[in-house]
Amino acid sequence: MTPFLNTNLLQTVVMGTEKNSDDAQRLFGDLSEDQLNWKPAPDRWSIAQCLDHLAVATDKFGPYLTAAIARGRAKYPVPSSPVYQPSRLGGWLIKQLLPESTRRVPAPKIFRPTETAPIHGALAHFLKAHNEFLGFVRQAEGLDYNKTRLRSPVTPLMRYSLADAFVITVVHGQRHLGQAQRVREAQGFPQ
Repeated sequence: MTPFLNTNLLQTVVMGTEKNSDDAQRLFGDLSEDQLNWKPAPDRWSIAQCLDHLAVATDKFGPYLTAAIARGRAKYPVPSSPVYQPSRLGGWLIKQLLPESTRRVPAPKIFRPTETAPIHGALAHFLKAHNEFLGFVRQAEGLDYNKTRLRSPVTPLMRYSLADAFVITVVHGQRHLGQAQRVREAQGFPQ
């Protein structure tokens, strides 16, 4: 979480998102659909499933981000970007999703990738979802993203700041891109 504190949060989120997209393209852009869908074990995700999970999660947040940005623009306009202050719940979620966290966090049902069929176009879907996410981040300029709240698409009981949602998206991406890279490096990966 440290890279997001005491910085221009929106700029840091944009840079983190662009890096995730660049890393995905660099690491997986040359792979075939068969390689992307290869699983190291029946109960483990393929690279395509990791990418699809990230794209689906980002897509599901779209309507919530749209509504939160509209509310924030109406209720919490600011002349300059505030310093990021994680909410209690948002800070906890971020710590659970950091790439260096060894805790396994099961994916909520609405964010799970398909288990039954090969996933086609996973990298393109991931890149498109992250490009759309960048649009939301840029729209948040001029509003207090710490005071602007949104509920999680997982459950209406979870509410955190728009800023937390932005940071969660970046660290969640880092975590699963690392997982996908480990799949590519796994013994038996098709060459």
